[in-house]
Amino acid sequence: APQPPVLPVPAEPDELPAGVTLGRVMHLGAPFTVASVDLRQAALDLYGQDPEHGAVQSIPGLRAWLRSQGRRLVLATNSGIYETDGRPLGLHIERGRELMPLNTRSGEGNFYLQPGAVFYVDGAAGSERAHVVETSTFAEDAAGVRLATQSGPALLLNGELHPRFLPDATSLKLRSGIGVASGSPHVVHIAISDGTVRFHDFATLFRDALGCTDALYLDGTVSVLNAPGRRGDAHAQGVFGGILVVSEPLPM
Repeated sequence: APQPPVLPVPAEPDELPAGVTLGRVMHLGAPFTVASVDLRQAALDLYGQDPEHGAVQSIPGLRAWLRSQGRRLVLATNSGIYETDGRPLGLHIERGRELMPLNTRSGEGNFYLQPGAVFYVDGAAGSERAHVVETSTFAEDAAGVRLATQSGPALLLNGELHPRFLPDATSLKLRSGIGVASGSPHVVHIAISDGTVRFHDFATLFRDALGCTDALYLDGTVSVLNAPGRRGDAHAQGVFGGILVVSEPLPM
């Protein structure tokens, strides 16, 4: 029998939509890649745990799932620290559904380096606001919160650096984080170091270069930022408990 013709998959444009910028920032002699997202114009979502909405935990897998839903992945980054079985170590809210509860336990490692914090987005569509708050002050009633991820340590809270961050610290690691622009809660900055840096330098990037008063550390060595110009294997590897994503509808 004659076979139906194989239709080529159209190439997706690799460009940034309105409300999203991507650039390189030098701070204290180190390079960082920074994506800025205006929530009034661009769609920021959290994936990874909800089976009804693409509970895939890799960026290539999520790209394919989004495409099946008629959407293009613009940029993606891991949303925080997670267990070895793929569960987020702390609070995880997708589309208003709490899939992991707030974690107020004590423990070892960066997640438990107090104070930790929660990044979340609430508000009506078109006027959403982002927040980073200390874990203990996050409201137990999450009504109105569309997405949330808990991690630690907090990089900045009310403009103050974490007290354990020292300018002469010797621990140098890859760092990724997220912050909210001071005075513009609809603008979110997602940053990743292009090399190894200390916590102090990463936190002051958000304060001094990006104009944030509140920012949260997401993760370290495993972190990636997949975006236009950063689509290689090094930016697509990893399995994560949660993935923060900016996407847009595929062109007709």
